Amino acid sequence: MFRKNFVEYAILLLFKDRNDHLFSFLIFSFIVFILSSVLFISDSLQYDLIQSINAQPSIVVENTRAGRAYQMHEGHVYDASQITGVSSVEGVVDGYHYFAQKRLWFHIIGDASLAKDEMVIGQGVQKAMAELYYEDEFHFLTEERLIKVKINKIAPKGTNILSNDAIFLNPNTARAVLGMEMDEYSKLYVSVPNPNEVGNVALKIVEIYPSAKATTQEDAMSAVRHVYYYKGGIFMILYVIALVSFFILLKNQISLVYGEKKKEIAILRSLGFCIKDIIALKFIQNTVVSVSAYLLGVALAYLYVFVFNAPYLRNIFLGNELENSISLTPVVDINLLFLIFLFGVIPFLAFVILPAWKIAISDMSEAVKS
Repeated sequence: MFRKNFVEYAILLLFKDRNDHLFSFLIFSFIVFILSSVLFISDSLQYDLIQSINAQPSIVVENTRAGRAYQMHEGHVYDASQITGVSSVEGVVDGYHYFAQKRLWFHIIGDASLAKDEMVIGQGVQKAMAELYYEDEFHFLTEERLIKVKINKIAPKGTNILSNDAIFLNPNTARAVLGMEMDEYSKLYVSVPNPNEVGNVALKIVEIYPSAKATTQEDAMSAVRHVYYYKGGIFMILYVIALVSFFILLKNQISLVYGEKKKEIAILRSLGFCIKDIIALKFIQNTVVSVSAYLLGVALAYLYVFVFNAPYLRNIFLGNELENSISLTPVVDINLLFLIFLFGVIPFLAFVILPAWKIAISDMSEAVKS
């Protein structure tokens, strides 16, 4: 292992040449910060969405006409409940109401536990309504009439990615707001106790109603991962920027070795330092720089995403103004952070140690004379 005096000497040299290493430290911290922030946001949103899918029934059935969602009725509920393997079928009311004054869409969800004249709203909805002084009740403007509903409760902040733009209403009130008939549903929740039968039940539903779309939990999770894979594709721009920055960083590291440091290596060799000592010296110095930059980048990314809620960057992931007001759930994927460490710190060290080794084994007389 390294001797204590040797390590202290390496650290002293590092502080003496701190201006030479400052550029590398800042660039490496920036690269880790960008990559870690993207991963934190993506993982947080995926985690919340997958948790919501896990809370849903086995299959969600939606009717379509001309490619658009179309209402369902009691006949759909009865037919689906007769399929072997199905334990229950629930018709639900679900749709969107346009809030023209703020140019926002509210997600209307039927909730049978609520009275007809009360509703529960998400944090984002509450904020949008409060800006127009709707604090105790809200007026839904439909094609036929004005519907006044009392604001009974604000949804907990911990569920805001799911409820942020949502308004929970009694199903009959929700139908009136959405312009649906009293016996109509937006979708069906189909429960299948045996996970092995879910796929077959979904196929049978589509066979009965070819225009229906039966989405299993597995399909929904795949869709979420696909969406964030696509968003990750957009973030390839950031990755490319990070990659270019990384190559600039590596070029700077090589120039540090081949510049004035070449003479320094020659002097150390003339003082009795062997090749192994030269490599160890560079290893210690650049390990301190790269690891401290990595830790700083990850720490700043965590604060930026989960404390300051990732201003600007989250807009790329989320769509509208309501969604942008959510709080991100702290989720940290240790494996991905380790990959960033592995593919960041190791090349960083390699691009210093290899040139240093090449110089150390060369003829030092010319370097000393220069």
